[in-house]
Amino acid sequence: MAKRILIAAGGTGGHVFPAVAVAEKLRDAGYTPVFITDQRGKSMIPRDFPSMSILAASPYGDKFVTRLKGMTKLGFGTLQTIAMMLITRPRAIIGFGGYPAVAPVIVGHFMGKPSMLHEQNAFFGRANHFLAKYTKRIALSWGETRNIPSSSQAKTIVTGMPVRDAFEHISTFTPPSSKGDINLLIVGGSLGAAIFGETVPDAIGRLPIELRQRLNITHQVRQEQIAAVTMKYEKAGIRHTIAPFIKNMAEAMEDTHLVIGRAGASSVAELAAAGRPAILVPYPHAMDDHQTANAEAAVEVKGGWLVPEQEMSAGSLAGRIATLISSPETLAETASNIRALNKTNAAKSIAEQVVSLTGDEIALTAIKGEMS
Repeated sequence: MAKRILIAAGGTGGHVFPAVAVAEKLRDAGYTPVFITDQRGKSMIPRDFPSMSILAASPYGDKFVTRLKGMTKLGFGTLQTIAMMLITRPRAIIGFGGYPAVAPVIVGHFMGKPSMLHEQNAFFGRANHFLAKYTKRIALSWGETRNIPSSSQAKTIVTGMPVRDAFEHISTFTPPSSKGDINLLIVGGSLGAAIFGETVPDAIGRLPIELRQRLNITHQVRQEQIAAVTMKYEKAGIRHTIAPFIKNMAEAMEDTHLVIGRAGASSVAELAAAGRPAILVPYPHAMDDHQTANAEAAVEVKGGWLVPEQEMSAGSLAGRIATLISSPETLAETASNIRALNKTNAAKSIAEQVVSLTGDEIALTAIKGEMS
């Protein structure tokens, strides 16, 4: 009989990618991870993992109609989850935040299934805040995580942020030579960000010609912006690779000298594992401004630079980029510093925690043996 663990995650890369990293470790231990997410999240999950999308939405909002729609979707998602759990009969559940994780954890609690949570951000999210009382353990990415319910503090354990194995195996950072190519990676989050397709190319186009001639740009751009961004780079005479979604982010980071991107917890953790310097532009509308807290953690160890979106003009960003790529020593030092945020074996540690909830000593011994 298959040993299944249900993995519930919201539909963004920040929730899904760490969940996939843990799923890989659970599979190595002999379990079958089964994902529940929404339609967006399902598209990011590797096809060799069973997955199901459910209806989910935030029950919060300024308007009554918005709140009603959110509650209705959560209600239908709960019915979908009950049906799935009756079929799959998981031994345990782990939620990675986001509203698609609400129904699985709640349903699991009332079905007597042990569950735990993982919080990616340095500010405890609303979905996890609501679910904390229904779970046995809470894994944290950051030791200084804020907004944890006081009644759940004793359940917490700092495991770090799980990242896919590929990021741990990226070569050590090598700064650009005085006359060599300079590789920039620009990523506006897993769902894209309009400002990264507007302000960033404009800023790069303002760089001195001697710098532009050395640039290689890899830029993740919204589909509807590709033509306009391509035209800007061609006009500036800059070598570029543009895609609506970068499937192999670890490969894209391999030769990168500077990353410009959002400050989602998954993104910051991947940068820390890879040891790559970054200009971090937090998403200003993120729930409880958690991306700013993530960026501040990088800044605190001198592993990156925080630029608020409202202050990101083409002129100021051009100046910042020019200064950094003209200073290989600064890039190398920052790349080394951000590794202080990297907690190796985070995915294995979380897999160990969830397996221990099932009482499966054989699988637990296998995971612990791998970690030693």
